[in-house]
Amino acid sequence: MSEAETIEETEELAVAKADEMRAQSRDCIHRHSVYAAVGGLVPIPFLEMATSSTIQVRMLAKLCDIYGVPFSENAIKSSISTLVATVLPMTGVGYATAALVRKVPVVGTIFGVVAMPTFAGACTYALGRVFAWHFAKGGTVDDFDADEMKGRFKDEFEDGKRKASEFVKGGKTTAKPAAGATTAKA
Repeated sequence: MSEAETIEETEELAVAKADEMRAQSRDCIHRHSVYAAVGGLVPIPFLEMATSSTIQVRMLAKLCDIYGVPFSENAIKSSISTLVATVLPMTGVGYATAALVRKVPVVGTIFGVVAMPTFAGACTYALGRVFAWHFAKGGTVDDFDADEMKGRFKDEFEDGKRKASEFVKGGKTTAKPAAGATTAKA
């Protein structure tokens, strides 16, 4: 086997491995986003937030496994807080207000069945997409800069809202193509 053939074979293996990691991360993100949306149906205020947070941390731990990145729960939780805080005003009401609105008869029930699962699913989706992109670029949990990722997170959150809303309303959702995991986005 010539040196050129060896290099070509090595490159093909690297591409195949990267494709496999993107597919695994896409499936992981999709699955955990659905779990978070279902967790958003918990009728006890603030319990749905705890449920979503647990699901998000677990998803990010799995993404660390997929990309071979060491996991740090404290660093992950700090990044989650920073990123999720960037979209709370965008949802129209803060999380605490949303939990209180759920207590209003009829209106609260409708709100709880649509808005909370959509928010939980969209946040989980956006977190997964942002971390998967960072890990695919060779980043780690320790060098993840949540402040620098806010713009990307907001974009992914908007896409996640659309997907989560389709899911909550009973539509079929599919995982986003993996190409975004390897292309830089400002």
